[in-house]
Amino acid sequence: MKKNNLYRMAHLVVAAIRIHEHKNAGPPTIENICETLSVSLEEGHRLCLKLSEMQIIEALEKPGETRFFINKHLNIEEIPDQPEINNLQSELDQFKKSRESQIQKIKSIQSEQAEKKKKLHEELEQKLKTIRKN
Repeated sequence: MKKNNLYRMAHLVVAAIRIHEHKNAGPPTIENICETLSVSLEEGHRLCLKLSEMQIIEALEKPGETRFFINKHLNIEEIPDQPEINNLQSELDQFKKSRESQIQKIKSIQSEQAEKKKKLHEELEQKLKTIRKN
């Protein structure tokens, strides 16, 4: 099973809600959903938040717990059946590329400065030689 596929995970979350409602005659908590799907609480929160934003499930928050209900399960079909793009990894790659370009700029500036320093020393030596000859 592909874990990075929001379409499939959405179906599994809705199924976990249905199973819990059938077994326990009540809506599940995030812990119940995560236990049923064998995913971490963080991953469960991430999935439930995304599905809540898409109005696929609905969260009812009571003091101390949050229960989940199925809202519009047909909205799952609007999710593309392809792996999710890891935004953190792509942002990290962009940062690395920009950092490498900055390092290259710094190195080129340093080499230019070294050349200027070398030319300046050569000019000063030439002036000193001409002054000593006079």
